[in-house]
Amino acid sequence: MRIQFALVLGCLLVMPVLSQAGGDNDHCPRKMAISVERKLLPVLEALAEALKKSDFFDKHYERQFAKLLEARDKASREARIALMDYYVGEHFGEELTSAVAADGEEIRPLVELYQVCDIRPSVSPVPRDRSLPLRRFVLEMLDEGHPRGLGIDKYKY
Repeated sequence: MRIQFALVLGCLLVMPVLSQAGGDNDHCPRKMAISVERKLLPVLEALAEALKKSDFFDKHYERQFAKLLEARDKASREARIALMDYYVGEHFGEELTSAVAADGEEIRPLVELYQVCDIRPSVSPVPRDRSLPLRRFVLEMLDEGHPRGLGIDKYKY
């Protein structure tokens, strides 16, 4: 009887630990918000066309990219963070990193969420690469406390 009691008690103590270990990403959104996807997809489509031409300085791509970087709404801010899963070209990667860091400390929770969670658009005309270091660069810039004045050239990928 004591052995059975000990086994049951052991199971009750271990179950919460196991559920927490497996549930680290329970806070992750199941999918990207439609408003964010609407901001992201025009840039990805323009990027796909630029890649077909082997021209990261394609004018249409540059315009779509600039439009996203200049927008100040919440969905655009999140779309910029989501765009960090794509190789956008070295020059544009530096601009993207600087633009996200320029949003300051209030952007940190969203950058960290995308760092942990695999939040993807429903469609993507170009391949994603979650191993790109851009979000890590943003977090380092925020940790250093002066993202607007920090030279991005020290963060190469």
